[in-house]
Amino acid sequence: MTKIAGVVLAGGQSSRYGKPKMFENFNGQLLYQYSLQALKKTGLKPLIISTNASLSTKFKDKDVRLSIEKTVHQGPLFAIHHIISNTPDADWFFVLACDMPYITTSFVNKMLSVVDDTYDAIVPMQSDKIQPLAALYHRRVLQKTEKLLQQNKRSMQSLLNQLNVCYVSIPDDEQVFININAITDWPNYSIQHKKGVYHD
Repeated sequence: MTKIAGVVLAGGQSSRYGKPKMFENFNGQLLYQYSLQALKKTGLKPLIISTNASLSTKFKDKDVRLSIEKTVHQGPLFAIHHIISNTPDADWFFVLACDMPYITTSFVNKMLSVVDDTYDAIVPMQSDKIQPLAALYHRRVLQKTEKLLQQNKRSMQSLLNQLNVCYVSIPDDEQVFININAITDWPNYSIQHKKGVYHD
C-alpha cells in the first residue's frame, strides 16, 4: 500500500512580510493551519511541519511531526531533502507551502487521484504556471535533491527538469494558489488591516 505523507513548509524567513507569517490569524485560524487541515482531512500520514528551532515551539498541533532544520533558511529544496531523508515510513510526500489560505481538500484529493509510481513528481499547473510547492514528490527524488544541493543549485525548477513529472491542469477560476507574501496581500487589506484583523 502506498504511504503518502503530508508536509507543510513553514520554516522560511517571511522577509517580505516582516514577521513569521505562518502564525498570522485569518478568519479564526493560523495561516499555516489551512494547508495542514487540507492534508489532514484527506487522511495523509504522517503529517509533518518543516520548520526551524526558533519557530518550533509555536506549533501546538496534535499528531504532527516537526522536521527541524539545523541549518535555517535554506529554501524549499533543502527542506524537501531534509524531510525525505528523515521520513523512512512514506513513499510519497505531498508538499504544501504554509501561506495558502485558500487551499482545499478537493484540490488535495484531485492531486492524490493522479498518484502513480511511474512518476517522480505530480505538480499542478494553472495558466501555464507551475506550482511546485503544492505538489507530490516520490522519495526516489532524494538522490537528485542531494546532488543539486551539493552543486548549490536550489531552485525547484532545477529539480523538476530532472524528473518524470505529471503536470495536472487546474482551472483558472480555482483560487487555491493565492499566497500571502506581504501584509498587503491579504484581501481587503486597506480596510481590515486598520482594525488589526490579521495580527495576533
